[in-house]
Amino acid sequence: MKITVMVAMVAIVAGTGICAQAEQKVTVYLQGVSTVPNPELCQAQQAAGKMFAEIGVGIDWRTSQPPTGPQLPSQQAITIRLATDTPPKLLPNALAFARPYEGVHLTVFWDRIQKTHPASAGVVLAHVLVHEITHILQGIDRHSDSGVMKACWTGADYKNMTWKPLPFASEDVQLIQHGLAKRNGEETHAILKSAPSVEAAD
Repeated sequence: MKITVMVAMVAIVAGTGICAQAEQKVTVYLQGVSTVPNPELCQAQQAAGKMFAEIGVGIDWRTSQPPTGPQLPSQQAITIRLATDTPPKLLPNALAFARPYEGVHLTVFWDRIQKTHPASAGVVLAHVLVHEITHILQGIDRHSDSGVMKACWTGADYKNMTWKPLPFASEDVQLIQHGLAKRNGEETHAILKSAPSVEAAD
């Protein structure tokens, strides 16, 4: 069975030793966390956090309101909205979408994850978060042939992620590091765009 999905994901594990030891830190504000059952949210945060920590990126999870100011989006923290009121006609069958060229915002359709993957919602949420956050960190709309950044997840991918996280392709790790350098002001900022990233995962 195929399920079309747009993804661009995140990691979740605030306050763990894993994040503290990571080479680079990314601040992520989660909005709408009260709509996600605590067991699934904690599972997703831990799994996503570990996936990013293994490539040297720590996620600093926060549930307060993100700061506002005149900074460029690439200089700001990432903001994730966990939606439970997704209109049926909005990107049908999609699980999430991100705006990689804008560099800040992404939306996860938590209600659709619950509906399509009730037995593994926490695991799927973790992978959606990682996928979408990666799009934001890379700052481009692209996909890999395999792993967590694959454009279309198959039934086998969903099954495999329940016992072992889908990996990052080597090129994805390089692009994340390149994107982080730009966000940290180590490279000239690219022209910002506002088009969302839309992906399909079976």
